[in-house]
Amino acid sequence: MPGDMTNSGAAGEQAGVAASGEGTQSLTASQARILVVEDDRDIAGLLGRELRALGHTVDIIGLAEDALVAARAADYALMIVDLGLPDRDGLDLVREMRRRSIEAPILMLTGRGKVEDRVSGLASGADDYLVKPFAVPELRARVAALLRRPSRIKRSRLAVANIVVDRNSLEAVIDGSSLPLALKQFQLLELLVRRKNHMTPKRMIEEALYGFNDEVSGNAIEAHIYKLRQALRAAGAEVRIETRRGIGYRLVECAPRPAPDA
Repeated sequence: MPGDMTNSGAAGEQAGVAASGEGTQSLTASQARILVVEDDRDIAGLLGRELRALGHTVDIIGLAEDALVAARAADYALMIVDLGLPDRDGLDLVREMRRRSIEAPILMLTGRGKVEDRVSGLASGADDYLVKPFAVPELRARVAALLRRPSRIKRSRLAVANIVVDRNSLEAVIDGSSLPLALKQFQLLELLVRRKNHMTPKRMIEEALYGFNDEVSGNAIEAHIYKLRQALRAAGAEVRIETRRGIGYRLVECAPRPAPDA
């Protein structure tokens, strides 16, 4: 993706960030996928390091238009958006995300500290505001608070046919019995259940299962689909995964298997 950024050459924490202090404890309770939209490599690198140290998966993008594509394709628990982006104002990006029903919490990051600037950001659809330079403990606290908020549009439990997918416990249940799945297969099932009866492009699946800087083998998605199909079939799931070559995959309900003769 053109706006992808790496943080390998990022400088220390003084690039727009106040000293963090000693002995700060982790404030986040669970892993999440977070999108950082920041064109300053030093600050982006710091954000990536701090969030990954807390166990989160972090995608870093430097352009507003690429961030909009990423936010529509992947299931982010939180987005951190800088106000001053090179190709578009951050407030415009936030407004566009909300217009497109992208409802993940947004933490606005900016050097503009006036009250009217903060009010404008919140009115545009941001959930919280962090002014640069900021202290790392404050960043952690605000991220943790936003991640604790319940999603505005997504239910924690999804159901189709005889399958229940619990996003909080990362568990899939079929007819009351837990379905043993690796994490990638669970994420794949959750995506297909959420988009049931709709074709899901392979590219969308890749972006939902992997970070933007991850290397994905050519047949990785096919392998996950195969393993998920095997698991669903063995557990008696009343669904099937359809394939349309060159297009994608679709989860649809199917007739339950007849009970064995007594």
